[in-house]
Amino acid sequence: MADLLKEGAPDHREVGHELARCSGVNLTRARKGVVRLWEARGLALIAMLRGDIDEVARIMAHARGRTGNTKPPAIDAAKEH
Repeated sequence: MADLLKEGAPDHREVGHELARCSGVNLTRARKGVVRLWEARGLALIAMLRGDIDEVARIMAHARGRTGNTKPPAIDAAKEH
């Protein structure tokens, strides 16, 4: 996975699939929603490396099916401290 992140602009789908492999998840037989969630995690990781925590929250909220500009409670709690 480190090789994917060192390259210029990694493909979030590749990063997500690599994250899944590292976690022991085989995406070849997974449902579309599961694959999309792992790909969103790849996109969120890339945003995190850029330091854009707000974008990470938006990506993961959207991937989990949350609507609007709400952020997951953990993100809101972290900002309060």
